[in-house]
Amino acid sequence: MAFERMMRYCPRQQIYKNKVVSVALVTLMTRSVEHVKEIADLITKQLGGNPQEDQELVPDYGIGGTGALYCYQYGTRAYIKIARGQKVWIIDEKKDHLNRVLIYTSCGRIVEIDFDELFCTEAD
Repeated sequence: MAFERMMRYCPRQQIYKNKVVSVALVTLMTRSVEHVKEIADLITKQLGGNPQEDQELVPDYGIGGTGALYCYQYGTRAYIKIARGQKVWIIDEKKDHLNRVLIYTSCGRIVEIDFDELFCTEAD
């Protein structure tokens, strides 16, 4: 029933026998969970002070501006509030059709954010 209600609001998306034919309105990108875990593990080791010697450091980025920002949380259907001005690390550089990338924040969240909100600070 909820699926039928969703389809009323997404008329361009046609579904036949539970398979998506046209994904023009779908905003979620499929990302490998193993890849996300691997990069998040590298970042936590880097933050802990013992990065792997055979791999490069994951570059730091910052979220520009002040105040709060609401971002789509990875793995859920929720938007969460995060603070601007904190350090973040890009997990997946692949941009979706809304110009969003997947990042790991210094407050421990994995969210999708518009790439134009970020500025590179390299590895401090």
